[in-house]
Amino acid sequence: MSFEFKPNVRYRMPVMFGPAPGPRQKGNGVPWGADESGTANVQWATIAYRSDPARLEALLPPGFTLTEPVVHVTLGFFRDLYWLAGRGYGIVNVELPVVCTGRDQRIEGGLCLVLWEGRPDAITTGREELGFPKLYADIPDVRLDADSGRIGGRASWFEHTFFEMQMQGLKEVEVAPQDRRLLGPKGGPIFYKYMPRTGPFGSGGCDVSYVTCPHPLPGEERSPQTITFGQARYRKWRATSGSVQWHRATFEQLPTTYHVVNGVADLPIVEYLSAEMIDFSAPGIAVATNGLRVLEMT
Repeated sequence: MSFEFKPNVRYRMPVMFGPAPGPRQKGNGVPWGADESGTANVQWATIAYRSDPARLEALLPPGFTLTEPVVHVTLGFFRDLYWLAGRGYGIVNVELPVVCTGRDQRIEGGLCLVLWEGRPDAITTGREELGFPKLYADIPDVRLDADSGRIGGRASWFEHTFFEMQMQGLKEVEVAPQDRRLLGPKGGPIFYKYMPRTGPFGSGGCDVSYVTCPHPLPGEERSPQTITFGQARYRKWRATSGSVQWHRATFEQLPTTYHVVNGVADLPIVEYLSAEMIDFSAPGIAVATNGLRVLEMT
């Protein structure tokens, strides 16, 4: 008897061994329950800077419009993740504030240009299942030095440090419960999913090319995917100064991703606009982003 796919179950290569365990389902293909996912703890430091509008617009897929020429860069760390048996990992996220016009809906949010992560498990699941443009990097743990009011971190691969961030003079600020949210562009994340189709010398084109997002459908007040912080721990700091450094790479240093690093590094930093950090807890099942959908385009 040959292998058969179960309906409404996620698979990843190699598929012959059955459903794929990960953030959104257990090894038997059954979704994780809220009572099984525990609480994730996250630090999220974001710096926003003004850049060249023409350079940013050249990066946008069809259907997207830049709302302001600002780059949001986040250095973060996820801890106590149930689907990794309590482990965690670091991230570096680059977003642009955009409007995306679909067939029946116009949404606003942050278009993710690239997302580096420190666990291949998170990268494989997020690229294939959600359409996140994820790449691997070594990203050490990120923690605030409360005595000095500083935080900093870096990302590297093949021993080439391609990204560094620093914040100084961090002071905690009060945030009303209704104003608690992730840092970065307002409106929720937006992703452009692309998967190539196999064909000799690139003749296959693409298997998949579409927009994914967690935004509510027309007529919905909010998406079930939205993280609601409620009474969970949520603290916020603002820095007196902050900076990012993108270090260009050669082919020898980053053979398969130098073009991505250099593409971000070539976006000029005209003016720093903000440097903030949040430290929060949220239901693990909410952080797993199981509610993303396809935005139908015209």
